[in-house]
Amino acid sequence: MENNSNYCIIMAGGVGRRLWPCSRKAKPKQFLDFFGTGRTLLQQTFDRVSRFIPPSHIYISTFVEYTDLVNEQLPMLPAANILTEPVQLSTAPAAVRASAHIAVRDANAAVMAVPADQYIVDTDLYEQQLRDAFRYVHDHNEFLAIGVRATEPNTGYGYIQRGEEISTNLCRVKSFTEKPDIEYARMFVESGEFLWNTGLFLWNVHTMNERIKTLIPAMTPQAAESTPLTPQEELDIIIEHYPSTTHSSLDLTILGHSEKVVVRECTFGWADIGCWPELYQVEEKDADGNAVICDSRVMFSACRNNLVRLPSGTAAVIRGLDGYLVAASDNVLVICPNDDPALVRRLVNEAQVQLGEDFV
Repeated sequence: MENNSNYCIIMAGGVGRRLWPCSRKAKPKQFLDFFGTGRTLLQQTFDRVSRFIPPSHIYISTFVEYTDLVNEQLPMLPAANILTEPVQLSTAPAAVRASAHIAVRDANAAVMAVPADQYIVDTDLYEQQLRDAFRYVHDHNEFLAIGVRATEPNTGYGYIQRGEEISTNLCRVKSFTEKPDIEYARMFVESGEFLWNTGLFLWNVHTMNERIKTLIPAMTPQAAESTPLTPQEELDIIIEHYPSTTHSSLDLTILGHSEKVVVRECTFGWADIGCWPELYQVEEKDADGNAVICDSRVMFSACRNNLVRLPSGTAAVIRGLDGYLVAASDNVLVICPNDDPALVRRLVNEAQVQLGEDFV
């Protein structure tokens, strides 16, 4: 039987600097069609989730300046389901605010927080395994993290160590390490005890409400409201209290500081589209390991293991590169090694200082 108290928060408020120059401050990655499918990352996420959660139960958490982009890309979504942040403070404050909003609407709600920038292989299995996860959090006052088996020493992911086994594919969380050095990542994978953190989390609203004072103290005033607020009343509370909240990720907040956390290993096929090296992993490649995103025409000569993303209809001739990123958008071209998930973020910070805001 379908549970009508399942809700989803799609987290769509980030800037996505690790995918610069395509992801820009004015139009971040979640609003782009990275794969040339005709659907943006946000739209693809909405499509997957709306298979098993009614659109009226799906909320988009985003930065206030991106409201028009959300309206444009998801016109079927009620305006009340777009929850805006006055400042960008990462995913924990945004998720807490959205959960408090849902709790007033439905005191029995179970909530799933989903990043808007994920690649999912098997949508049927995705639906099945998340339905199972919803059933668990409806019956248990615990946070549930979704993990996938760590298959290689990747420094761009967080690693969840499995503890006591509760049932098949479900364990207590023993420890969490965010983006470890390569030596630790290799050790984690070889141990067989660790899962990659997908950034997908579920909880019931009672669990979150009990933990808000400890996890996000500055958000307590909004969470304490037990009666429905008008949109303006809620906005006034957010404007007053939200900026004083600490910048914090939902991943570290739940996995690093909460005791009641379990992790479910899922097998639906997952990748984070958070940086160029990860995007390269999920793209189709030619015999030499070169990948081209969208419909750009690229002629490679003596090239191996490169990723190229150019404006639609653009042609390029590339010779002698091995393991590089070539990406162009609007007024910026970036050519750099594609072996460090954090490199582009460092480059965009430098560009902001040396070239100015018009180029970021």
